[in-house]
Amino acid sequence: MRATLKFLAAGLTAAGVVALAGPATATTDPNDLSPANQELFTTDHLTSISGPTKLTYDFEKKGSLEKGFKDEIEAEVTDSATPGRKDIRFHFLTGDHFMEFPPYRSVKGNPVPILFLERDVQQMERLTGGSALYFRGRILNALAGSAEVKPVTFTYDGKSYEGREIRIEPYLHVDLIDRFPRFEHKLYTFVVSKDIPGGFYRVSAMTPGSSPDAPLTEESITFHGMTKLDAKHAEKKASAAGSGGEDAAALSDPPHEDKSAK
Repeated sequence: MRATLKFLAAGLTAAGVVALAGPATATTDPNDLSPANQELFTTDHLTSISGPTKLTYDFEKKGSLEKGFKDEIEAEVTDSATPGRKDIRFHFLTGDHFMEFPPYRSVKGNPVPILFLERDVQQMERLTGGSALYFRGRILNALAGSAEVKPVTFTYDGKSYEGREIRIEPYLHVDLIDRFPRFEHKLYTFVVSKDIPGGFYRVSAMTPGSSPDAPLTEESITFHGMTKLDAKHAEKKASAAGSGGEDAAALSDPPHEDKSAK
């Protein structure tokens, strides 16, 4: 399955992708963006990473609506030709679940939540018969307006970490949700921390079910670990991929938030 970066084209990542896009497209002051968009899209998540590095995330799907599965996501991070920036190639899931994304060039932020949300809206379209554009728009509006951002403490590898948690319910009390009532209370949660390589500890989307411990749908990615890569191996793989496909960063529009759409 090939998935284009429709979030970039639709404007969700453009709302806060100053750090993901190249310098030439960063026309909006990041301080004009909502706190949620700043946490997710304009923070330099990759500042602690030096040299070729692989970030690994555990993916899990569960819930009563469909059969679940576990998989993994790998992000290969290398130094960009632009000082202070990175190039990133993703291996997003495996086998029948694999989604192909073009590489990100010369970025400062970690695109992993963008890819998670792109999969999510495609699944929402499949499950409801609604439009992925509609679901993207609701997520955009929630991140720009009603998102809750608060400090959080979490445990990773037996140690306690401090971070920030962003929560949105993008389909709560919105137009047309009566067509998809089961998903009105779907909750998206992002846990970010400067102490976790790549900046993101966990991203999840959960639709409540018949009881708190039995969700209708739930998908999540959780940071698993970091591995240093051999420089020659990383250069060879980057060179092989560099001649084909569009760069993800090249698809982005100038950042903006649609304040009138809230």
